This record gives sequence, C-alpha cells and structure tokens, in this order.
Amino acid sequence: MSAEDTTTTSNGSGLTPIQRRRAIGSVIAAATGDALGAPFEFQGPVLDAEDIDMIGGGVLGWQPGEWTDDTAMAIVVLEASLAAGEHHDLRIPAAQDHIAREWYSWSLGTPDIGSLTSHVMRTAADSARESGHYAPRAEDFRRAARTAHTELPANAGNGSLMRAHASVLPYLLSSEDDAAAGIETVCALTHVHPDTLEACLLWGLAVRHAVRSGEVDVRIGLPRLEAQRRELWAERIDEAEISAPVSFRRNGWVVGAFQVAWAAISAVTPLPEGKFAQRDAMVTALKVAVGAGYDTDTVACITGALLGAALGPKAVPPEWRRTLFGWPGYGVEELTSLVERVIAPMVGPEEQES
Repeated sequence: MSAEDTTTTSNGSGLTPIQRRRAIGSVIAAATGDALGAPFEFQGPVLDAEDIDMIGGGVLGWQPGEWTDDTAMAIVVLEASLAAGEHHDLRIPAAQDHIAREWYSWSLGTPDIGSLTSHVMRTAADSARESGHYAPRAEDFRRAARTAHTELPANAGNGSLMRAHASVLPYLLSSEDDAAAGIETVCALTHVHPDTLEACLLWGLAVRHAVRSGEVDVRIGLPRLEAQRRELWAERIDEAEISAPVSFRRNGWVVGAFQVAWAAISAVTPLPEGKFAQRDAMVTALKVAVGAGYDTDTVACITGALLGAALGPKAVPPEWRRTLFGWPGYGVEELTSLVERVIAPMVGPEEQES
C-alpha cells in the first residue's frame, strides 16, 4: 500500500483532515517564502542568513510580511476555481476568463510583475481592445503567450512556476491526467516554452503528491515527459541535489528557480518528525532559498509551496504567519478560508456532517 493510500479516508471519498491542512500549508508557506524574499529581490546572494527575516523594504519598498506578485497571481487562480462550478475545474472557459480578467486588473496597480508576464498582458490587452472588449479574455492571453514565444523563443522565465501549486489544488483527488491538464492550462496563459510547461508540471504534481502523502518527491511527474526530456530533467534534479542553491545564479530562468528550490528542500530531507524540528526545516529551507539572491521572492515562494504541502501551515513560524499579508487585502485567515473553499468538494461525508 502506498503512502497516499494510507492517508485517504476510510471509505476513500475525500481528503483527510491532515491532507486538508497540508493543502492549506502549501499556500501559506508559499506566501511566506514570497514575503520573506521580497526585500532581497534584484540583489546578489545574502551572505548572512541571520539578516533574512520579515523585515520589509528592498528595492520596491515592501512592508514587513507583504507578499508580491507571486502570491497575488496564485490567489486569482484559486478564486477562479470557485467560479468554475461544482468541481472547481480550471479548464472551464469561465475560470480561465476570470483569471485573465483579474490578472489584468491586478497588473494595472502592482509595482512588481515579471517581464514576460507583463509583455503577455500588454499584448493581450491590446488584442482585447481591438476586438471591442474592455478587458482581455483567456484566448487573448493564450494568443499573446504564443506570440511572445515566437518573438522571444529563448525566454523561459519562472513567472508561471510560482503559481503551479495553486493550479493543482483543485485536482488533489482527480486523476493525474486531469491534474496535469489543469497545471498546463494555467501555465500556458502566459508561458509556453517547454522548460516552463515541464517545470510547472513537475512542481505541481510534486505538490499534489506531498499533500496526499506527506512526502516530497519532485521526480513523481517524470514519467509524463518524453524520454529525452525526462532524461534532461533527471539530470537537472540530480545537479540540484549535489549543489548549493547559490550555485544557480540564473534563477529568473525557470530551470534555475526550480533547481534553487529543490536544492534548498533537499538540504533538509529526509523531513524530520515533530513540530519544532519541522519548523526548523522550513525556516532553514526558506532562508537558504532567499540567500541564493536575485529572484528571491519567487525561489522562496516555490520552496515554501512544496515544503508546506508536506508539512502543513504550522511548520511556518507563528510570528511569520501573524505578519503575513498582501493583495487583495488578505492575511492568513483569508488565505486559509480560500483554500478551504477550493477543496470543499473533496471533504468526506464524515466531516460534512460534523
């Protein structure tokens, strides 16, 4: 019997309480890493880990505990799943149009947005206006993403990887095929380079596996890749496991970001037992990820997303959780409520009656 089998409800009909906590943990820890890394973005490696805390500031003047575009865009994905009907399927056109519309609205006031994502949004908005629409739709985004890839074929930014965890949460009890399709649907709204699509697939399926089993295994999705690409990604993962996160200086590249995060997580595996030991592992991994420098909010965000999916929200220090906030005026309570609503269709009948 697999670890996943042992953590499902007795009648197999829904998520267990611990799995629900892990789902919440993925979002809370991702937002924590995002806010922790925000003050250090665009700077070189951080030499002293003691300097890394919820201090705010940085180039863009963040408040202590304030998350950035990484969490804001993930929130939109989670909210869109609620607009998709009973099963919260992000492949439904209404959900995708919700994402496109809300991302664009958010982008008009944010101080921080990735260059490729920003380019896609501007192009999509122009396309929408030419068609007589006040805001871009999902098809405008997809067309703009394909055009951007044609114009900039070497650009494989990490701007989609930071929301892979949000893309997979509606599919925790769905088939892996459905989960993979949901991840790809959201990724392809802005990024279509093979590196980005595959990174999101591997990370998203690893988050799904961690929520279901409590294990971190970024190789769980490798069988879904074509043989040559599978071999390439296996080499990239192996390299991360024998390297320090700071070794991957090009972490604005999706592969570099992936490797920084996996190197940081690998350094604290096997995951320890006990609340305080798990909290120490979370703090260590997030600080090491931020310490790599450069795209610090994103690499720490994706580190938190996977580690939080295995350990749950209480692995994040309470003083960090209390500080956490950001667009659209959310704190930890609102993030928790949002995730609970997304996974509500997966609650077992015992909990529905309690």
